[in-house]
Amino acid sequence: MAALAISRRMFTSLSAHSRALASLSATPSSAAAAARKAEEPQPAAYANRILPMNQVEQYNRDGFLVVPNLFTPAEKQQVFSWTDQIGALPETKGKWMQYFENKNGQRLLCRTENFLDYFPELDKLIRGKITDAVSDLLQEPALLFKEKVNFKLPHSSGFEPHQDAPAYTTFKQRLHLTAMIAVDKAVIDNGCLEVVRGEHTKGMLPHPGGVMEEWLVKKWEQEKKWEPVQVEAGTILFFGSFLPHRSGANNSDRSRRAHYITYNALSDGDFRAAYYADKRIKFPPQIERVPGVDYSAGASVYNVANPIDTKA
Repeated sequence: MAALAISRRMFTSLSAHSRALASLSATPSSAAAAARKAEEPQPAAYANRILPMNQVEQYNRDGFLVVPNLFTPAEKQQVFSWTDQIGALPETKGKWMQYFENKNGQRLLCRTENFLDYFPELDKLIRGKITDAVSDLLQEPALLFKEKVNFKLPHSSGFEPHQDAPAYTTFKQRLHLTAMIAVDKAVIDNGCLEVVRGEHTKGMLPHPGGVMEEWLVKKWEQEKKWEPVQVEAGTILFFGSFLPHRSGANNSDRSRRAHYITYNALSDGDFRAAYYADKRIKFPPQIERVPGVDYSAGASVYNVANPIDTKA
């Protein structure tokens, strides 16, 4: 029994000694690893390019930000002129992408997309000030994802309540941010955008049939949370893809045209060409549609809450 006790004490002592040796041998290695990590170059903190931090904080709190004079008066006039030219483009296969709505039997231009390649000066302006401002709001470099003009012609239809996020799931980016450039004054009677302040924090909400659930829309109406964003021509409204928004019909004799320039973080990759290639196949502009082909699957992604005609 005495021999057994001695043996146990020796085993315990040896085990403790082994653990101590292991600890001693590991400590320098861990310290060295920490030292090496400290010496590695760390990513530089993002430095704002154009927007002050109080506007970034406001955007993060509300889910949107209105900036009336990011563009100079001359730049605003240039944007208005380019938009006139975009609206006058002929339907052409394989280039810009035009989508129409059918309103009381009348074919109305609803949207034109994929046009920046044909307007280099507009492209330069967009990739300058707008990209800088979006980068500030993301607090990291931003990259253009897609562009469109919604024309909202007189007596045209509105857009149902929705978030943009469900339409942007194809390429798995983490987040998206859109700059809406008002080309015409936007007020209630010509169908200005309406938003629900602060609800972007809920993430992506259900969209059965491509629109937000009716009970939630009505709840916000009862709580008077739908807020019209009335802006002058040339104003820029920034909003994220999780912000619930909608717009009423244009009940006036004036257009309510606006550019919607959408970005993702540069770190998520460049998907603009892939986006338009995929959309051109799954939900092409009317001039490229094949009679008899069902585009409803593509419309479920690329025609969320829109009044655009889905027929060939």
